[in-house]
Amino acid sequence: MTYESDLAAAKRVRRVWGCPCGTDSPSSYAACHGCGRPSWACDRCGCVQSDAWSQCQHCENGIPDELRGDREEDFEMTWEEFVSLQVGPRRVGGRYDHGYTGSEYEVLALDRGPRASWPSWRITVRGSDGQVREHCTGWDARQDRVVAQPPADVTVDR
Repeated sequence: MTYESDLAAAKRVRRVWGCPCGTDSPSSYAACHGCGRPSWACDRCGCVQSDAWSQCQHCENGIPDELRGDREEDFEMTWEEFVSLQVGPRRVGGRYDHGYTGSEYEVLALDRGPRASWPSWRITVRGSDGQVREHCTGWDARQDRVVAQPPADVTVDR
């Protein structure tokens, strides 16, 4: 499936959310396709929130625990754990693919933050079209894939 076909299917069943950046995204997407802003669907009313607020803007239901970082053990992820989860296996110099046509990219820089402004962490990439972009879209192991990892840093003791 492509973003366009996902969006068309979501529009047919009226499960599309509009991001403040102007992009429409299917409710199944965890982030805006255009700007990478995170989203979540309210468990009670089904409304999709275009920002990870602590409660639903429509029915005041709380944000799902997995988006806050809670685990079954009842403790919160550290900032480093959260960013590592979002970055996934991506490393500077590596090549990766989002899983749809023409979506291969090279990682140029990783800013793990935390930063006071949005985005709180970011990744700089060069797409197959040569364009450089910054975003904070998390790694999705269900569709993203590693094309080529950069060589590991090797230290030799003498």
